[in-house]
Amino acid sequence: MRNDYLSKWLLFITSYLPLYLWLLFSGVDYSHLDFLNYNLERLKSFPNIFRMILVILVVVSIVEIIKLFIGSGSEVKRLPVEMEISPESDSLMNYVVTYFTPLISFDLHDAKSVIMNVLLFLLIGLMYVGSSATYLNPVLGIFGFKIFGVSGFPHAHHIISSFSFDEIETIKNRGDEVIRYRLGDGIYVIKLKK
Repeated sequence: MRNDYLSKWLLFITSYLPLYLWLLFSGVDYSHLDFLNYNLERLKSFPNIFRMILVILVVVSIVEIIKLFIGSGSEVKRLPVEMEISPESDSLMNYVVTYFTPLISFDLHDAKSVIMNVLLFLLIGLMYVGSSATYLNPVLGIFGFKIFGVSGFPHAHHIISSFSFDEIETIKNRGDEVIRYRLGDGIYVIKLKK
């Protein structure tokens, strides 16, 4: 497992992938795209530098999602019979609401707007990373993962899985082995052993 603090920040950065894509493509004037007459001086403009940063964030996010699906450092275990789970969909919806603030007020051509939104992004990141709430990741939901609060699961407060609540209960009661991968402090991804 990597540095836990770095893992939390990478997971937080990944959670904003749809926003990066939205900002990247919504700020483009598609009626004036002319790649033949594009010069290097235009790349140095503030909006284009910001777009390059967004592209980097998109690449980092995609790499982290791929690493999540690979799950290096995983181990095979049975789910504890005494484990209790509860869905966390309300918390995820509250997190998604944080997407709307930048979308409403963002203006790529206004440096003040960009700076204020970047500061808001960093503030939200500090709060979520500091409170180990980085499991609230809408991108995981897009890929079919669900978040569950758990008790009775050693060293875990949340699990992320593509299984439904009923499937996890069945796996637990039958004693099936699962592949578990520690994503961060108290956060595990579980998958069925193949």
